[in-house]
Amino acid sequence: MKAFQQRPLQPLALLLAGCLCLPGLPAGAAWMAELPDAPAMEHGADAEWLAKKGGKGGGGKKGGGSRKTSSKGSSGFKSAGSGLSKGNKQPKGGWSKKSDSKNSPSLKSQSSKDNKNKQVRRDDRLDKREKQADRRDDRLDQRDKNLDKRADRIDDRWDQRSKNIDKRWDNRNDRWDDRWDRYPGWARPGWGYARPWNYGWYDSGYRSSNWGWYGASAAAWGLTTLTTAAIINSAVDNAVSNQTTYVVVPNTDYRLLYGTVEPINDQSVRFAVETGSSETYFDADCNRGTLNGRNPSSASEAELLNAACQVAYGAV
Repeated sequence: MKAFQQRPLQPLALLLAGCLCLPGLPAGAAWMAELPDAPAMEHGADAEWLAKKGGKGGGGKKGGGSRKTSSKGSSGFKSAGSGLSKGNKQPKGGWSKKSDSKNSPSLKSQSSKDNKNKQVRRDDRLDKREKQADRRDDRLDQRDKNLDKRADRIDDRWDQRSKNIDKRWDNRNDRWDDRWDRYPGWARPGWGYARPWNYGWYDSGYRSSNWGWYGASAAAWGLTTLTTAAIINSAVDNAVSNQTTYVVVPNTDYRLLYGTVEPINDQSVRFAVETGSSETYFDADCNRGTLNGRNPSSASEAELLNAACQVAYGAV
């Protein structure tokens, strides 16, 4: 039984190999349709079957039978030939030479559209960022302009203040120059010996005691003594060295413009005084102790009278 099952496989294998090697034979599917069942074939009947091609075959030990092949079932494979074609009839619309049409959906066109939309959204975001950056730059520029304006106003105020200070100093220097020219003989170093009038006779301690008003008024003002000659002379020396046109009268708000001191006679004098921003002229009588023809009305006026008489007639 084992030998019987292996023998029919040998001619079958040879037959299949011949079908694959010979190009003129019909297609393998048609041959397979015409082959009888392998178990029904007997040893030695292969050549007879091949010669008859479809005739009746003998039966085996298990019983034989004839196998009829259907011409209808095998006609399609026999006429198919060795190759396949797209048909003989041309469609009404003709064969299309282009695989894609304008109206047909395309993955490529959809992808391009999506990419374009993404690019548009990306450009919109970039434009929005640029506009925000421009607005931020505008705010910074406006802040810088405001700071510049503020700095300019501050500089203008400082410039104006400097101009005012310079103007005041120029006015004082002008007055100094005028008085220096008017009184070149004494309003300079060595002023005490350069005075063109009599000097040295005034003594604040001695003369003030002869002023009739001094005792009671000085006590009422709390004034025990007037400023000494040494203090007044030293103040004038310092003012001349520093080219300052005035000396501050001790214990007062008066600034005595010592360059304006001018004798009227051998005992009276005229001079100018600064109080605040104004300038006032006084006449003083050093013998009688009067100021503008009257007794001093305050301790400050008494000190002013004493200082003017010391500059004009006091010992240096």
